[in-house]
Amino acid sequence: MKLPLPPWVRPRALIALLATCAALALGPLLHSDVYIHNLLTLTFIGIAAALAWNWLGGYLGQVSFGHAAMFGLGGFVAAKAEISMGMPMVFAWCFGGVIAGLYALVWGHPTLRLRGPYFSIATIGVGEATRLVGTYWDWLTGGSSGTSLPMHPNLKFTLYWYALALAAVAMAASYALRRSSLGLALLAIKSDVDAASDVGVSSTRLQDLVLFLSGAMIGVCGASYGSYFSYIEPGDMFGFDRSISWVLMGVIGGIGTIAGPALGAIIFVLLRQYLIASYPQLYLGLYGILLVLVILFEPLGLTGLSLRVLRRARPDLIVSGSET
Repeated sequence: MKLPLPPWVRPRALIALLATCAALALGPLLHSDVYIHNLLTLTFIGIAAALAWNWLGGYLGQVSFGHAAMFGLGGFVAAKAEISMGMPMVFAWCFGGVIAGLYALVWGHPTLRLRGPYFSIATIGVGEATRLVGTYWDWLTGGSSGTSLPMHPNLKFTLYWYALALAAVAMAASYALRRSSLGLALLAIKSDVDAASDVGVSSTRLQDLVLFLSGAMIGVCGASYGSYFSYIEPGDMFGFDRSISWVLMGVIGGIGTIAGPALGAIIFVLLRQYLIASYPQLYLGLYGILLVLVILFEPLGLTGLSLRVLRRARPDLIVSGSET
């Protein structure tokens, strides 16, 4: 009996995602290495955030350097809801994500009229303005002192599965946005927004939808990040380096692809752990050098490199970048 799947869903892709999630879910039960367990939790959160950023930066071609604004807002709103309102942790995450998505629409709806570097410059201003405002809003963020979240028994251990589920949802959403009819409309907007509007694509509505979804998912990631550390402060949550990290993840893995940002997030998190331990004062500069090298020599990232290797190994095989 065939499953009632949409025509754009490949059963093999669904099976691969479910099998990978099942294997990763069993991982903590087969080993007791706390360091690896915590590192994988942060990696899953990074994967979800990178994929969410890619919905806007890759699928729409609107490269944002201000997504830390939604990350931080989602984290602080969720913390406030959990502390002051007694909201359960997961519901607080969702609430923080919705508020972050709405905030993305507040600044994003007018700025999405800008294209290319003008939009990117505007997002830098939004991110920095949000960081400054958040630093002085003691009632929400705790100001420079930050906010401490409730600590639950075995919280870090159980957050592994929550983070895995979050990454799986982001991957499934990326697949749906890329391969469905909505993905074709987004590709048309990315190519030429005016031409897309002329042929009946509601570019404004779809851009707002993607911006909301991207901001909401980033907000949930910020909330889960706050719960993981049980303490958050504006300088970390709204920091410009956090926005840059998602750009790097997308560039390393392959902007505009389905799995590329996830691969980039895995490499980035592992590389970050090593660089912070070995070169704590230089790691941001090394990120910049890495970004320049990837853009110069492999603009499609590791996904483009793997496709090129595959084409050389199997010249008779036609591979489409949109399938990756």
